[in-house]
Amino acid sequence: MKKICAIILITLQLFTISAYADTMQLTDIQKEELYKLGIMVGDENGNLRLDDNITRAEAAKMICVAGDISLPLDVEKNLFNDVSVEHWAYKYIYATKKRGIVNGDGNGNFNPESNITNEEIVKMIVCLLGYGEMAEQQSGYPAGYNATATRIGITSNLNLKTKTPAIRNDVAIMISNALDTPIMVAKSEGEDENDDVAYVILDGKNGIPFASIRGTRGMTWDTSLTNIDRLAQDFASQYPYKEGDTEKSIELYPGVTCMLGMEKTAEGIEYECPAIYDDRHAYDLVNTMSVVPAKLVTEDSNYEITYAVFNSKVLVSYDIFKLIGCDVLFDKDTYVATISKKDTTLEIIPKITGMRKNQAKGYWVPLEICARFVEDSLYVPLEAVAKEFGYVAEINSDSSVITLK
Repeated sequence: MKKICAIILITLQLFTISAYADTMQLTDIQKEELYKLGIMVGDENGNLRLDDNITRAEAAKMICVAGDISLPLDVEKNLFNDVSVEHWAYKYIYATKKRGIVNGDGNGNFNPESNITNEEIVKMIVCLLGYGEMAEQQSGYPAGYNATATRIGITSNLNLKTKTPAIRNDVAIMISNALDTPIMVAKSEGEDENDDVAYVILDGKNGIPFASIRGTRGMTWDTSLTNIDRLAQDFASQYPYKEGDTEKSIELYPGVTCMLGMEKTAEGIEYECPAIYDDRHAYDLVNTMSVVPAKLVTEDSNYEITYAVFNSKVLVSYDIFKLIGCDVLFDKDTYVATISKKDTTLEIIPKITGMRKNQAKGYWVPLEICARFVEDSLYVPLEAVAKEFGYVAEINSDSSVITLK
């Protein structure tokens, strides 16, 4: 068994979570930030329902989004007895279990629809930040995790009740507090599994680098369709079009720029084309991308192709869409790839999370991820592009088979 030889700990005073009438409320700034990051988006009317409880399945999704935890392309069956692969949160639950953030109840169940308690969500956040070993050193669950959460500031100014369902307001505050909390990482002192392990808090002090889940999750990488549309609309409302404008831009986050190009339809109608650059976040990941062989199955035939994975999404060379009857073209002068079939035309600009569908109508369809160059060939997000031409993409990574139906 590994020894814990160097864990940065101070004596933590164990505490009992108690309840008071005056509960701390989520601020407007926190609401806006959590919304932008996609951690808490509310219901179809935009209501955050801060007094409602949160299920264990919903908590798993919030943790994955907050920590930018990649979801699996495929899933394993029987992860928990009561969570089928068809469950909406299966991949979130899968990802958190693989990271050691959640466990079952001892009977092999996860209880996804049960309300999560204050102690359970505290444990999940502590583990997300890497402080699980610290909590175990402080008597484990639940007291050790509660004490660790207090030590690192996750539950600051919150008055919580033990063995009680957590409410969305309190969970949101805890996650907001966690975004800038220094994470703790394990550093092995040797290569043998029995070697000592050192745990280091990346707090930016004494020559140690600073790291938090805000940085590691990439605040610059919230490319949800809802958020892109909202950012573009907010930007456009601040900068009305003036005669002679050809392009407008603004830095939304460090290293991320929203562009609004002014264009005209064939009838002379002006329209704005929003898109978001993401180079800063993608730089390291793109450098590690590589292609692997696969078989593409269509209604008519089978083809040998290659694909790549970026940000947990499958990308394929843009020219494979010729195999389903599309016309494809990459214009090196304008740096635009065009994929068209009948009345649908997609113009895809590499490294920008946006594509223009139907040039004449001039509106944009946001992509979850950007098109990327891999080995001098442009790779585009398979599922998003296939969907625009009426196809559903099914991906079996075990057998490397991609099916377009």
